[in-house]
Amino acid sequence: MRKATAALALTFVPLLAVGCSSTSGSGSVTKSDVQTKVSSFYKDKSHEDAKTVSCDGDLAAKVDATQTCTATAADGQNWVITTKVTKVDGKDVYYDLNFNDAYVSPEDVASSVSNFYVQQVGTAPQASTCNGLLRGATGASIRCVVTETDGTRWGVTAKTTNVEGTKVNYDMIRDDQPMP
Repeated sequence: MRKATAALALTFVPLLAVGCSSTSGSGSVTKSDVQTKVSSFYKDKSHEDAKTVSCDGDLAAKVDATQTCTATAADGQNWVITTKVTKVDGKDVYYDLNFNDAYVSPEDVASSVSNFYVQQVGTAPQASTCNGLLRGATGASIRCVVTETDGTRWGVTAKTTNVEGTKVNYDMIRDDQPMP
């Protein structure tokens, strides 16, 4: 079977914030607590554990205070995540987490891969899954797996071709042979 490719443009939200809160008794949220929240945030968005998470230090319990953290993905890519304090209420510190880079979620890529597969093969797959975030940067890629109704699995690579404003354009390439 030959390689099949298709181009797709998907709108994304470049910075997705999630609110977190921590209890602080010292005027800051500890580096360890922030790293734990960042690790959970990364896993929630990418569907995979970060290999490592590191932050510059404690997060000051002061509105608009920020802290920069880095989550290293399973594939070695580094994702910068910024924390920003939005509210301090006594010992409770509320803050948002935001990716610094644009990305497409694994769910959105998997949905696009399913549609691509239908266009190429003519039937809907049983499942389409992707892990990791597709970075909104030319040349970035993630691997996905399409499972046919008979259990045959195909690898598909989604690769960013360019970014136009709030659109990430990417191609999908299905492997020549099914997966073992």
